[in-house]
Amino acid sequence: MKRYIKYISILLICSLSSESCEKYLDKTIETDLAKEDVFKDFAHAQGYVEVMYGYVVNYAQSAAQNNGNCFLLGDEVLSMNTSMPCGAWDFGNLAAYSMGYFYNTGGPSSGLTGVGIWNGFEAIRRANQVIENEPLMVGCTETEKNLLLGQAYFFRAYFHMEIMKFWGRIPYIDKVLTGNGGDYKLVRPATYRECAERVDEDFATAAELLPYNWDDLQNDPDAKFLTFKPETFGNNLMRINKVIVYSFKGKNLLLAASPLMNDESDTYKYDQELCKRAAEDFARVIQRDRDDNVSLGLASRENYPKVFHNDQSDKTEWPGTAKYVGANQGEYIFSSQASGTTPSRKLATSLMPLTDAAPGNRMTPSHRFIHNHFGTAHGLACDDDITYDLQKEFDDRDPRFYENHIIDGDMIIQAPKANVAYKYAQMCCGDNANMLYKITPLPTGYFVKKWAPITYNYKTVVEGAADNKIQIAPFWLSMRLTDVYLMYAEALAATDEFGAAGKPSYSFMPGGAPSSIEVLDMLRDRFGVPHVAEAYSGPYCKNPIDVTDPSNRNRYMDILRKERAVEMCYEGHRWTDLRRWRLAEKEEYRIKTGLKYERNKYNKLGDRTTFKNINFREDPIWRTRVCDYPKHYWLPFPNDMTLLYDGFEQNPGW
Repeated sequence: MKRYIKYISILLICSLSSESCEKYLDKTIETDLAKEDVFKDFAHAQGYVEVMYGYVVNYAQSAAQNNGNCFLLGDEVLSMNTSMPCGAWDFGNLAAYSMGYFYNTGGPSSGLTGVGIWNGFEAIRRANQVIENEPLMVGCTETEKNLLLGQAYFFRAYFHMEIMKFWGRIPYIDKVLTGNGGDYKLVRPATYRECAERVDEDFATAAELLPYNWDDLQNDPDAKFLTFKPETFGNNLMRINKVIVYSFKGKNLLLAASPLMNDESDTYKYDQELCKRAAEDFARVIQRDRDDNVSLGLASRENYPKVFHNDQSDKTEWPGTAKYVGANQGEYIFSSQASGTTPSRKLATSLMPLTDAAPGNRMTPSHRFIHNHFGTAHGLACDDDITYDLQKEFDDRDPRFYENHIIDGDMIIQAPKANVAYKYAQMCCGDNANMLYKITPLPTGYFVKKWAPITYNYKTVVEGAADNKIQIAPFWLSMRLTDVYLMYAEALAATDEFGAAGKPSYSFMPGGAPSSIEVLDMLRDRFGVPHVAEAYSGPYCKNPIDVTDPSNRNRYMDILRKERAVEMCYEGHRWTDLRRWRLAEKEEYRIKTGLKYERNKYNKLGDRTTFKNINFREDPIWRTRVCDYPKHYWLPFPNDMTLLYDGFEQNPGW
């Protein structure tokens, strides 16, 4: 998307003292351009609005991190770099790194990958300026004015929600602060829900004002901008629409309904009223999936990798979109703006075995996470399956286990002339593995391949060639369709009224809404995993149960959460999930381990058809994450902010 104007100054909410805060807030929009000129017509006003898109953070490629995977902050991976958030947070060191990770003073002009979520306050101020200057939009039609205001209301809600996700309850800023009379001295609300309800109001307003797709306005005589800029038609992927709004509207309500946000210690105790409201919002997106035969739909197993990365021949297309993944299979809902491919490749580089990542920046999955969540081919958790055998750890697993991980002996270079010493993964071979993959200590027994095809592995591994790396561009989506389905399923499951099998009735869903368990089964179907009820009542389950029975609702919620961990693994949602479920401090979610094993015969070629892995055992605990409640559940505010005025207290423990 083009920015029509780039010369309007970014206005800050706060600085380090009352005096400096007032100096910043004294700056008005007239500093660089009269506000009457900024908002006089759609072209100028949209240029001012579109700067807000640049504040949407891609946590997976922030330049401030200098590491593509520092957004994996939960129990999924073991980071070798303890000076970056993904490693430092394991030691409870949230205070030292929270601002470096989330804050960048450069703003959008410093490069999209350098914008931190703390700068969302700047976007909130810009949104308030758009809303307050509606009377100046004299050259806009009603349709164009609705588009401008709809985006502003969305971004005001979105950035409040993103900040709340990490820091908790904050004052809701619904006006342009001036500094006069200390109007910036806003007291933190008493509850998370209080702020979340304000977020919901703005999302609701945005949904009323925006279309499902800007292309739908092509024949609207009031959409003059399509005549003014006809190339806009067909290029509206990121522009805020009803699908984006309802996806985040539902997410905001589900977060607010979750145990942590309600100060509940019971992991199964949600605010049921908020869950029902969230489910209805998600259902509107699901109905769009049913209605839309072009841009929204779940990716098939065959096309699933295209949700996360492109390949060399299609590097101009965005991963996850229907245009790239395939008709009716566009999982893309929302993301940050596209940026350079070099920082985006860091997402794959530190997770793959043969790359040029510095040893200290390598990351490998925790065996404990994989064991607890990636189950068996029978559709059961490993510990629930009577046939599970640690000594056959790599056999007969859930197909999604193989979809997301590289294991010993997997082919990791396809080039026919590849040096055979590198062609197959070698993770059982002691010093040899250490030498190959430049990781100390040795790998945990797996690598992640979600963010790149195996042909991304490179570095003098092809005879006669210096580089085997293809020019992929992994891209993290902040919202995709699978996530919406899973959040919908969770919202229903948390209620007495619907639970696992109950179906809501919505007037906008003539075909009927799906139940929670039907959603999980639909997601399992694309990988050929047995349905939930069938698996947990079948002959392979140690303690068969009817998961649809309301008395087993907690057990069903455990299964649902495992499904979410599998489907959304390594996508940066895990830390938030563990916290909102009030599970983060429990030992089983703090322990990170590896997997040790040998081969029945050593084979340098590494082809899995020539050997079997034997002598499996869980490695001694490599790391136990420091996580105490409530201290490590919320990031600390900068002291300069909490000391600025009375009423803005610090988060507990800091």
